[in-house]
Amino acid sequence: MRNNWRGAGRAGIALAAALLGLALPGRYPAFAAGEPTIYVIGPSLTDPFWITEQNGAKQAGHDFGVNVVFEAPAQDTGDAGMVPLVQGAIATKPAGIAIDYVSKTMERVASAALDAGIPVVLYNNDRFEGANAPNDKRIPGLAFVGQDESISGAILAKAWLPNLPPKPCKVLIVNPFPTAFVLTLRADGVKRVLDAAHYPYADLAATGDEGQNLSLIGAALQADKGICGVVGLGDPAANPAGRYIGQNHLKIPVATFDVGAETAALIKNGWITMAINQQPFLQTYFAVANLVNEIKYNLTPVNVNTGTSIVTDKNIDTVQACIKAGRC
Repeated sequence: MRNNWRGAGRAGIALAAALLGLALPGRYPAFAAGEPTIYVIGPSLTDPFWITEQNGAKQAGHDFGVNVVFEAPAQDTGDAGMVPLVQGAIATKPAGIAIDYVSKTMERVASAALDAGIPVVLYNNDRFEGANAPNDKRIPGLAFVGQDESISGAILAKAWLPNLPPKPCKVLIVNPFPTAFVLTLRADGVKRVLDAAHYPYADLAATGDEGQNLSLIGAALQADKGICGVVGLGDPAANPAGRYIGQNHLKIPVATFDVGAETAALIKNGWITMAINQQPFLQTYFAVANLVNEIKYNLTPVNVNTGTSIVTDKNIDTVQACIKAGRC
């Protein structure tokens, strides 16, 4: 899953609107035949990330004068739970559908929507690598709104690099979900920057359990006193790293991806140095905006990389207010 948070006010909205060919919210021309319906399909509404995704979709519906239906399974069952929801959406003949394309499992329903003449955009995930490569050649060309993981990894590493000692030293890269290809892409972006700056690194395979990771990270730091920085590829890695380093009064900078309430608090007290925020609110907001432009003006939807916003102690107050408001 960005620009400086100071751009998130009215001026930022105006710029984004201009880039996407939109009128400003509140002045968007009404649809002559009433409000079209746009479906946004997600895998879950059981965690803050997806509640924020829903908030972005609903706000876009309000701002652009369309009826947005955000649907997700009662429990997070991944792509399997989203398939029947997309099928149900197709049956209503909506004006457009936004799909979280997490794997090849989504290909059949995405193709069915396109075959039915329904505009489709992707958000949050566009996983086409390896076995996920779609046979339907239309799908890789669909517009995607979300974080370009490899690029965001490089953006984060470049911003974080000045916090490391000037003489190259080892960076520990902690992966809480080693089989998740998304995190591999994040790591690749980080490693490209470290390689260019001649900083060595070591990979640590961790878990989704922060308690276990606290022990794993602590053991790694105790075993190798040459480690001068830690990159967590997600909150379950970075949060325990920040707590261990802070509680033991170590001077080791920590960088991470995504900013939940706990990570924000750790940035606030200086135990995590910085994070990159993929802005889930904007993922669905611009997915809906893409579909509105296609429906109303026959404009081709565009790709939007939402994962370019660096969060530090300098702007954490703004980010925490954004989290509280349900927009981060």
